[in-house]
Amino acid sequence: MAEISNYKVAASPHQLDSSNTRKIMLDVLIALLPCLVCGVVFFGLYALLLVVICVATCFVSEQIYNLIRKKPLTFDLSAVVTGLILGLNLPPRAPWYIPVIGGVFAIIVVKMLFGGLGKNFANPAATARVFLLLAYSSLMTQYIGADIAGNILSTDTVTAPTYLGGGTAALAGEFWGVRDYWGYVLQLLFGYVGGCIGETCKVAVIAGAVYLTARRVIDWRIPLVYLLTAAVMVLACYGSASEILLQLLSGGMLFGAVFMATDYATSPKWRYNRILYAIGLGVITVLIRRFGTYPEGTSLAILIMNLLVPVMDKYLLPVRFGQTTKAGKPYPQGMKWSMRGVCLALVLALAVAVPVLALQPMEYVYVKSAQVNEAGDYVFEVEGAAYLADYDYTQPLAYTVTIDSEKYIVSEIIPVTQSTMGYVAELALFLNKTRHEVASLTGEDLSVDSKTSATYTNTELRAMIVECFDYAQRELEGKANG
Repeated sequence: MAEISNYKVAASPHQLDSSNTRKIMLDVLIALLPCLVCGVVFFGLYALLLVVICVATCFVSEQIYNLIRKKPLTFDLSAVVTGLILGLNLPPRAPWYIPVIGGVFAIIVVKMLFGGLGKNFANPAATARVFLLLAYSSLMTQYIGADIAGNILSTDTVTAPTYLGGGTAALAGEFWGVRDYWGYVLQLLFGYVGGCIGETCKVAVIAGAVYLTARRVIDWRIPLVYLLTAAVMVLACYGSASEILLQLLSGGMLFGAVFMATDYATSPKWRYNRILYAIGLGVITVLIRRFGTYPEGTSLAILIMNLLVPVMDKYLLPVRFGQTTKAGKPYPQGMKWSMRGVCLALVLALAVAVPVLALQPMEYVYVKSAQVNEAGDYVFEVEGAAYLADYDYTQPLAYTVTIDSEKYIVSEIIPVTQSTMGYVAELALFLNKTRHEVASLTGEDLSVDSKTSATYTNTELRAMIVECFDYAQRELEGKANG
């Protein structure tokens, strides 16, 4: 073993550079500029006004708090960054008071009440967005379509669906001359879709990620492992290789992975804890998207994992230099090799499963026949069965389900075979709903009629309709568009 005299002993930090909070925040602001520009181009000057209001609210809130507490004013740009990130996470036609409420909540409640910069328990922008989504659900989910010519000076609030809420019916059938699947991918990549102000143009987000990585402002492991885990989870939850790119490029996953999940104060200190943190983000995000009430889950996933970071940093510690076991042997690098193994397993899972699922035809449980009618809508003949526990009897069920190909909603359900014991499905529960709205119906929603007690039948019909949506997206859209 080398003599201790060969090492220079000094107090931390051991690696010095010229970075400070203001320079780091300035780099983040520069990285966010492409997202802001694209948001204004696609959604108009009103979107810019919302972002400006949000930034101003965050900055002023921090200074007022400092004045009340008799602390010096802060100009480290952290409040500006929070305001800009939160503003870019708002719908383009949100009322003016939404960024005001969100900005005050982010700075005062999430940041300053916990001690200010570096002491907040969660990312202020992500937490504020979750708060706004819970408090103003309808306003926070009203999006408009991107329109370079029509939205610049417009303040119209004509809503348009997003891919997460309405499937591929929310996307144009052709983009830059490319039709169907790859046309959808290109449209999502360049952001000419409905969504929040700054999250739609993934090219702008990627440009910001490259800049921050090159400047060593963020740890590239977090967004990379986040997206890799999400891709594997999409395979597991959706059973479709083609769904991976559509999910990764939809909503705020990429934006959150780059600009919110990498926050210094709320992400783990140690390198391999960050990988575990990113894996958790990917798992939770996709589970919320697939099975949750809301179609988007990025901000909530970040909030949940932020709450677990202190526990991870306390109990999952890196091996210290020279640390040995009681037997005098080098301490095993368990966390290091386990995280490397998990990442390798994720890569191998994608490498093996994507080609297999891409070549393997889909199996459908309920759809017996499907066609596109003269109006271009999708018409399905579905069959299933509901087990009636009270009678220990399995009741055959059959319906004709029509899905509007433009609005991507259930437009008609005609019973063919129903229960003979009074367990008749409540068809009104499913009419005029999107796939996500149908899939989000809970047990309480499905048992609304106490007279017929149609919970079992409603549950089975829900599964049938969800499969109809999936069949339409995978099998029929090319015929309808052609």
